[in-house]
Amino acid sequence: MIVVDTCGPEGPAVYTPQILAKLEQCRTAGEAFDVVTSMTHDLLLRDELPAFWNEWRRSGVDVTCLTIGIGWGAEPFTYEAAINDIASYKALFNAGKYICVQCPDDALRAHAARTPGIVLAFQNTTHFGDSLERLAQFAQLGVRIMQLTYNTRNLIGDGCMERNPQGLTEFGKKAVRSMNELGVIVDTAHCSEETSFDALSVSSAPIAITHTMSRSEYAHDRAKSDELIKAIGTDGYVGVVAVPFFLTVEEPATLDHWLAHVDHIVELVGTEHVGIGTDWSPEFAPRLIELQNAEIGNLGFRPEHQVDFGAKVQGIDAWADWPKLLDALRAHGYTEGEVEDLAGRSFLRFFRDVTS
Repeated sequence: MIVVDTCGPEGPAVYTPQILAKLEQCRTAGEAFDVVTSMTHDLLLRDELPAFWNEWRRSGVDVTCLTIGIGWGAEPFTYEAAINDIASYKALFNAGKYICVQCPDDALRAHAARTPGIVLAFQNTTHFGDSLERLAQFAQLGVRIMQLTYNTRNLIGDGCMERNPQGLTEFGKKAVRSMNELGVIVDTAHCSEETSFDALSVSSAPIAITHTMSRSEYAHDRAKSDELIKAIGTDGYVGVVAVPFFLTVEEPATLDHWLAHVDHIVELVGTEHVGIGTDWSPEFAPRLIELQNAEIGNLGFRPEHQVDFGAKVQGIDAWADWPKLLDALRAHGYTEGEVEDLAGRSFLRFFRDVTS
């Protein structure tokens, strides 16, 4: 069985005393993430962080679709943030620490080699602004998933937090067609319903909602309607999040809440079009939690969205607890074949449709 997290972290969070000490000196989330990434990557390149690989193996995950280029700060998702992240991960790819997954065969190769695979992903398109040339450059550099918007409006369309959302712009339509030509996955996870439906109508390839939940189960702005899930999931792909405050208003969020979203979405489109995009790493260091919570408004979230980077789904204490999600599916009555679909097979089938 191949396991793919269609919106996951780089891997487990492993903080050395030196990293934790440096974090305490950080004043912004962007600075903190730069510290964690640079120090962790340096240790990985020098083979001095064995606990990281031990936790990766415990997770059972073969491939993670990793958001790059966030940058944080007053102007997140910049060109410079994307380029810096790509350079950092290229060094790890070149050193053989990870496999850069650009097609389904790369994912299968990572699984066979027991080397973690990473799909480079954008959660916004402000990285390339109004330039289709830059879009193509990022595709050439290995970015294989591009979410059209984050929570707010950009040059392509509207995000799910806009109060009066609109659809794709004319430039957005050109960008979607360009992604099709380049074999890049069109992702609508944070897009407004209007932008998502427009993307579906323009795209010549199936599209994705890599990490979402059911609005019928919990009416959160980040959730998707049954109509949109059916429209995209009939030929495309829908990944279900494991973000506690996206699953329920109740506390604590539990695996039963998560299963309710999985069940509902599977009922709409079948396991062959559904997977898991956790969108969560429940092991942030205390200083990272503090800084992210303080800056979350810069990403378009509002107080009513109840974002808390210290929250957890009960029983999921670390990203390496991924097997508990699959165990919960089995205990809930899903067959082994259905679990294999949800674990990663459905995403790889969709990925092949996009890239073939």
